[in-house]
Amino acid sequence: MPRTDRFLDIRRDPHSDELLARGGDSEAHSVLQRAGFVAVVRIHETYHRAPASLAQDDEIRLATNAFGRLRAVGYHVDCDEDFETDSRPASYSVLRSPTSPSAFGRRPPRRRRPTRSPS
Repeated sequence: MPRTDRFLDIRRDPHSDELLARGGDSEAHSVLQRAGFVAVVRIHETYHRAPASLAQDDEIRLATNAFGRLRAVGYHVDCDEDFETDSRPASYSVLRSPTSPSAFGRRPPRRRRPTRSPS
């Protein structure tokens, strides 16, 4: 049975003309943020939008990149025709908290106690 959180939409909103990405799970949110989308967290939903300062060509490039990366890791992405691509870039790991030891692939360094010098 397919998981419903593996489906996303990347479309231009017809009312505001904003580029929006909706749906997906935490892995999809991570891919969208790494591609350059900005998370919008509301009480009942979380979605992503393109940064406000982008030109339309840059928005198309952003959405195309996100589309390819999401498809490469197995998401079904429904999008506007301008954003579809056959490119499937290599995937990357999910974003982690910068304070978590696994975020750097190693443990944080231990603090050393100052040593006393013999007097």
